[in-house]
Amino acid sequence: MNITLEAAAIGSGLGAAVPPLTLGIADGAPTVIAVETDERPMLVSMLIGGRVRADSGRVRIDGREDARALRAATALVDTPFVSEPPAAVSLATIVAEELSYSDLSTSARAVAEVLRTHGLTDYARLPVRSLPATERIRLFSELALRRDGVRCIVVTSPERHGADPAEWYPTLAGIAERGFAVAIVTDALTRNFLLTLGAEDASAAVPAIATESRKS
Repeated sequence: MNITLEAAAIGSGLGAAVPPLTLGIADGAPTVIAVETDERPMLVSMLIGGRVRADSGRVRIDGREDARALRAATALVDTPFVSEPPAAVSLATIVAEELSYSDLSTSARAVAEVLRTHGLTDYARLPVRSLPATERIRLFSELALRRDGVRCIVVTSPERHGADPAEWYPTLAGIAERGFAVAIVTDALTRNFLLTLGAEDASAAVPAIATESRKS
């Protein structure tokens, strides 16, 4: 699959919340997008995932403008103010909530099995903020992939948790190798480092725009 933003913006002029962005996201390798300011990573993630509309420009999935299909195919992972779990809530409670989004069992046994599989049983009753950054990124990414129809995860500002990107990037690279598209919205410093690890630069990965005849 591929997702493209073609001069997509929120707002306009010098005060635009998101200035025009042209980028491409596809499966194969994690794609990294560098944005600055506190709120822009959230807004760019929401644009990519079809949760907000661009005021100008276009957002396409597989060559067509289809906001419903875009929302169904993407999951926002740990996006501040959108999908970031409350820091003080127990990990077991958050896992149960994530399972409910996938229409899976939220029983204590089902939650315990997820935590056991990820080696996180000891964190079950602890607040989410206690979870090490690398494990947090891995767990929430894998839970998002359980949702029916998801083909792309958008991981927002993973650098904010403080771990060395070299520790958590292999998890996202492994997900991409399984055939999913992975978008990492981060800052410029982290973007530059991830490129040395094999990530693709979204601004250099814009596929050819599909013709209007492909719309259905």
